[in-house]
Amino acid sequence: MRRTPLGKDRILVGPYATLMPVDPESTDWPDLSELAVNGLALLVPTGQMPAKMPKARIDMPPHGHPALAERVRHLLANKLGNELPDILTVALSDPAESVLDALAGEGLADIDLSLVAVLAFPLWAIPLADRPTVADLCKHP
Repeated sequence: MRRTPLGKDRILVGPYATLMPVDPESTDWPDLSELAVNGLALLVPTGQMPAKMPKARIDMPPHGHPALAERVRHLLANKLGNELPDILTVALSDPAESVLDALAGEGLADIDLSLVAVLAFPLWAIPLADRPTVADLCKHP
């Protein structure tokens, strides 16, 4: 709950995004069937997550936040490398593709996940209209 701009009322603010641990070699994805409309689930290889994580609130709508594509743009363009550490981003276009498969497809098969942080965007869980934008935003140099 947060106070409104005038500070008199309190409003429910949903999650900006939800981090979920995944085995980078597996396609046994977390259940995203309860993902709220315009919810944003981001997948992180196991071992790269903090020891203590808040409970994933994937069913809670992202009230009080910009549209999904704008949240992704803000995260990748303004936060990574500034307020957050540099992170390699990858778009997963097919649920049959593991994080390591997607990295190999980008020519990064030999990447050491103990040295490089990765944030994976499951495109199948993103609204169809936003998928091309998110995929484009995930491209690394």
